[in-house]
Amino acid sequence: MAGLEKYLIPRAQIDVEAMAQQFYHYLRIGAEDAEVLSQFPSQRDEKIAALYASPACKPSFWPRDMIGDDPSPEEVDAFLAQANAQIDQLTPPKDLDERLIRVHVSGAALMMYQQYKYSHGLRAHRDLQRQVFVRYNALMKEWHQNEFPRLFPQRAGNMGGDPASSTPPTHRAPLSPPATRHAARAKLVTASDIAEYLNSPHTLLDKQFEHSPPPGQDEGYKGLWELESYTTRKREGRVDHEFLIALEACDGATIPMDREEVGFLLRYSTIVS
Repeated sequence: MAGLEKYLIPRAQIDVEAMAQQFYHYLRIGAEDAEVLSQFPSQRDEKIAALYASPACKPSFWPRDMIGDDPSPEEVDAFLAQANAQIDQLTPPKDLDERLIRVHVSGAALMMYQQYKYSHGLRAHRDLQRQVFVRYNALMKEWHQNEFPRLFPQRAGNMGGDPASSTPPTHRAPLSPPATRHAARAKLVTASDIAEYLNSPHTLLDKQFEHSPPPGQDEGYKGLWELESYTTRKREGRVDHEFLIALEACDGATIPMDREEVGFLLRYSTIVS
């Protein structure tokens, strides 16, 4: 937890609209480029294979693969500045090669921004975090309804829903309330349960919880939640855990959390399925 404090953004410096617009910028580019590339599947797949065969290509969009496990805030800012400059240079893309590079750069920048600016940077300001989330989703919805049909008229008439995800890093269907038959089985998570879950994270998988913090506690994540995935790695002699939690409060979006944050969720949760 202490290691994350360096990423906190002072409340007076938080610009909700600017952060939402930055999310929107990355998401819109990703949605547009992915749609264009989907129209040329054979060429796209060949180019992706060639790109991934390059030693210079990182193995994933995860920030730790881009700049390591414990970057300084300055390193994060430098990465984003470089990515933004490259995106600007590739806009508008002249061909499929440039589109492929741009969608990869924007995807990496999105993941970096989501983890260090949104998740870690706003972790002490859940109300503003929620405002950013609501605003960038509204911007993407407006784009899907207005700009997407203009850019891709042949696709717009066949879309039953949004053509691309609007939630970083991943988007799922909103968590569904448990079936009535589960209601009688709901049980409060005990202190011993918390210790077991945190020591053996795999035991959280395939379980659904409902977070109901008492008055005076942070209610930003109130509602259903579940573990989507977790990673464990050793760094500088200690074991670090990262949990990806899907939250009803964030419309099913997955938010990376550390061990202490998951412990807080569990402390005021009931098991519902």
